[in-house]
Amino acid sequence: MSAGGNGRKRSAVVTGAGSGIGRAAALRLARDGFLVGVVDRDVAAVEEVADAIRSAGGDAVAAQADVRDEGQVASAFAQVCEGGGPLFALVHSAGILASSPPLDLREDAWRQVIDVNLTGTFHCDLAAARLMVDAGSEGRIVNVASVHASAPGRGLAAYDASKGGVWMLTRNLALELAPYRITVNAVGPGLIVHTKLGGGSGQEYLDRTVPTIPLGRAGEPSDVAGAVSFLCSPDAAYVTGSMIYVDGGMLLTAHT
Repeated sequence: MSAGGNGRKRSAVVTGAGSGIGRAAALRLARDGFLVGVVDRDVAAVEEVADAIRSAGGDAVAAQADVRDEGQVASAFAQVCEGGGPLFALVHSAGILASSPPLDLREDAWRQVIDVNLTGTFHCDLAAARLMVDAGSEGRIVNVASVHASAPGRGLAAYDASKGGVWMLTRNLALELAPYRITVNAVGPGLIVHTKLGGGSGQEYLDRTVPTIPLGRAGEPSDVAGAVSFLCSPDAAYVTGSMIYVDGGMLLTAHT
């Protein structure tokens, strides 16, 4: 599945790959046989993840990019393709969270979240799609959205808006890119620990929230990586414009 027609490995770019869900997705796709482009704005982090992939017998290219910068994104993706094979998959995981009551939410904080989470998704999805179309090959794009694309959370006006936008952008691109045999889907994580976002949750929040999750536990980055792996696999060739919620049933009991 991961080899191109010339015998070279297909490449999969993972943004936000320096930690959390992005890191887990990069490691999983490497095990699936992809050459993984490990992309993050943290240089030390991408080098560490790339080294971990190589130590496990996989192939990786480390590249730095701030997803808010269209030029940096295009350059990083080109670097991955030069070091590997044709781009087959993008997993866009880069994102930030800022919590503030809406009446106290400053415009600069709003813009930062929208710029990283939504505009960054636009930059990365389009850069990947252009490479796939230019190569004349099918492809997979997977955006990391959130349960908050569907259910609002208190203090999360900017984050909720950004992830709702990511979900609608995913659906639009699934429609627009279908003629090119490019599928576009999303995963919607719930409470995921050991990430910069979920890992910042205080114990009080975890004690209050985990009992409301039907499966009775918080998620791990590897839980999300499993869904990503499926969406990048041949088994998902007829899946597009869909969201897989990886939330332990959190949305079943969601409230504001």
